Amino acid sequence: MQSNAVVVQGRAGVLLVDPGVLGAELDCIAEDLREWGQSVVAGFATHPHWDHLLWHAAFGDVPRYGTARCAAVVRERLSDAGAKARVATMIPADIVEQVPLDLLGNITALPADAARIPWDGPEVRIVEHRAHACGHAALVVGDVLVAGDMLSDILIPMLDANSPTDPVDDYLTALGLLESTAAATVIPGHGSVSDQVQARIDLDRAYATALRDPAPVVDPRISPSAAFGQGWLPALHDRQLQSLAART
Repeated sequence: MQSNAVVVQGRAGVLLVDPGVLGAELDCIAEDLREWGQSVVAGFATHPHWDHLLWHAAFGDVPRYGTARCAAVVRERLSDAGAKARVATMIPADIVEQVPLDLLGNITALPADAARIPWDGPEVRIVEHRAHACGHAALVVGDVLVAGDMLSDILIPMLDANSPTDPVDDYLTALGLLESTAAATVIPGHGSVSDQVQARIDLDRAYATALRDPAPVVDPRISPSAAFGQGWLPALHDRQLQSLAART
């Protein structure tokens, strides 16, 4: 599965967003930055899921920002001695040995009302919402939307089953916030980069809305012809339907 790390050039170095999953990916980013003569001056985790909380020693001991809610969730989940072993059980068996967990977490909480990342570079706006995970945030850099785990062409919207509020409402509200950015390009956490931002929003909105409809959900990402995720995405979709039904 394609995962996207984002590097934003600043005056004294770069901002690194969701820097990768596999150790080889982190190594590659570190080597590229070294060749470019660039250092990391700050990081940002779009949300508190393990695959967005990884780091590499070569990136340095710099602030790794997240929303206040994101940082609080990370602290709670990783506070005990067995946390990393527990996270390892969440990682697919075919890649778990390739995922470095030694620098997992360590997120610096931004103020609860933070609207921008504090750094010496172009303005990076924060769009916090409740979809997919508590403390999830998209970033807006110019006309580029860094969407975290939303607006993917290969993954269906993944609701937060633990949300204290309606997770479909959470998702639809978040899509409205992302739509209001009027971005020209979207970089999802997983999947391809696209200039068809509205089409991605419409696809996610149609899926989330259809979850409330008794008719079968039709979405190309879980169709028999989908090129990705045939072994697990339809089952995830079924679990989401069951979870929503249990709330009613």
